[in-house]
Amino acid sequence: MIKFLSLLSSILLSITIIAQTDIQSYVKEKTHPIATVQPDSGSYKDFEVIGNAIGDARIVMLGEQDHGDAPTFLAKTRLIKYLHEQKGFNVVAFENDFFTSIDGWDKLPKTTNEIDSFLKKSIIPYWPYCDACQYLFFNLIPASHQTKNPLQVAGIDNQQFIKYSSKNLARELDSVLKNQQLAITKKENYTTDIIPLIDSLTRLSIMQKGNEFFNIAINYLNIIKDQLIIKLGKDNFWTLVTDNLIATAKEYQYIKASPFKGGNERDLQMAKNLDWLSNVKYSHEKIIVWAQNWHISKYSGNYPQKYMNEGSSMATEFIKDPQNNKQTFCIGFTSYAGTAGRIMSKPFTVDKPQKNSIESWIDESYNYAFIDFTAYNQQHANTTTEFMMKASTEGLHKNQLAQWTKNFDAVFYIKNMVPCVFVR
Repeated sequence: MIKFLSLLSSILLSITIIAQTDIQSYVKEKTHPIATVQPDSGSYKDFEVIGNAIGDARIVMLGEQDHGDAPTFLAKTRLIKYLHEQKGFNVVAFENDFFTSIDGWDKLPKTTNEIDSFLKKSIIPYWPYCDACQYLFFNLIPASHQTKNPLQVAGIDNQQFIKYSSKNLARELDSVLKNQQLAITKKENYTTDIIPLIDSLTRLSIMQKGNEFFNIAINYLNIIKDQLIIKLGKDNFWTLVTDNLIATAKEYQYIKASPFKGGNERDLQMAKNLDWLSNVKYSHEKIIVWAQNWHISKYSGNYPQKYMNEGSSMATEFIKDPQNNKQTFCIGFTSYAGTAGRIMSKPFTVDKPQKNSIESWIDESYNYAFIDFTAYNQQHANTTTEFMMKASTEGLHKNQLAQWTKNFDAVFYIKNMVPCVFVR
């Protein structure tokens, strides 16, 4: 028996070594240099390989290692410009407040000044106040609304804490519930307790609330949701807004005791929001998703770090629907060296790549590069291939072992990372 187990262990080790050799060779052979990440570049010749990899996908998810990676934001902006102009993508869904990004955006007069003001106030500050995002928010998006193919803005995050939500969500929801004459509006404490409770869920102060508050909130919101489904249907915007409030209550109820359990509520709701955007609101449009690498990774539950398998990402949940899976393409981001850091925070040094990492396999002359894993995954469908990459699903800009070819359909590589510079 001992000899058998020893032999089995040797076989498995040999398979692992062969698989890693295969992926190393694949990366070295299939990595394509990208000429520039500057969004105002006039040519897209170097992006043809990306366009071919994306093919007919309707949903393209663009990750980032952290919310302060300036070269990544430039690359994503250029990708958005390319996808909009060359591939017919007309919606950008940010990891941002769902209610604000839908209700606020839809009601906004689409003049340049109004768009500029809205994006500065209504997108989480990490991006519109970063120097590398200025072209996206204050050139590309506003300018597109002077054309026949405007870029629409949307959000997928259940954390509805932006000022627009704090000011308008509870008031507008109250109006909808009363207009629909929902039974809950007849309760004696509807005005004194229920609406103020809903309003409090649009404010960061809920992080300090205890279990009793969340239990009460979830109970009332489930009643409201059930009554809205009867009146307006499960796909109605206000039904989904209520669902987001429930997810927020659950997230902050669980997160102190179990970060993954709380985070899972958030990612599951983001998946529901994206599903609604792609199959209801923008069912005839192609959508770009802008979010952190963890959220757009799609192979949760398969990490060698066992504790990480408690988490389930937005993309993992989203592609459980076969149709969503068929039409989704996820691009993760990684970097070789440099410094990182979000605006208004202290920069830190990016980890050096480990020896057997994807970053160490890429030609050192490449400042930017793209690797499509599609062919590799087709050839090695039943193979477990783990290698190191700094995708920031466990720690920011940290080396991590995982089956990265299954987490992402492709990877965009940046040689030298630099942090955002704050722009007022």
